[in-house]
Amino acid sequence: MLKRVFKLFQIARKLSTSGAIETINQVHQIPVSINLFFSLISIGSKNTRSKNNNPGHNLCEALQGMGTTFIKLGQFLATRPDIIGESLSKQLEKLQDKLPPFPLSDAKAIIKSDLGDQMFNSILNISEPIAA
Repeated sequence: MLKRVFKLFQIARKLSTSGAIETINQVHQIPVSINLFFSLISIGSKNTRSKNNNPGHNLCEALQGMGTTFIKLGQFLATRPDIIGESLSKQLEKLQDKLPPFPLSDAKAIIKSDLGDQMFNSILNISEPIAA
């Protein structure tokens, strides 16, 4: 339980320091109490915000920096201009097909850690990835 709460605080801190909260505020106004929470949680952290004034670009960078789960969230939001607006949706489309590739060795390491040595060794062939 405590581990999950800590993980949620890490996510909130990353959202706050990446500029994602400001971008969301430009699309939909977040309540003052939630804005205050994000301001407090980012105290003392290194500011990683982009100097770009484009909200879609900033949100793409923030989601990429938070990892695969958040990239998937961005990919989903890109399909929903009715929720986030047409211009932000177009910017988030970059998360669908413009992500940088990562090495096959990284993919194998992830699969091995998830499956364990015995199951991983039973896999006969892992080909080069065709999508991010």
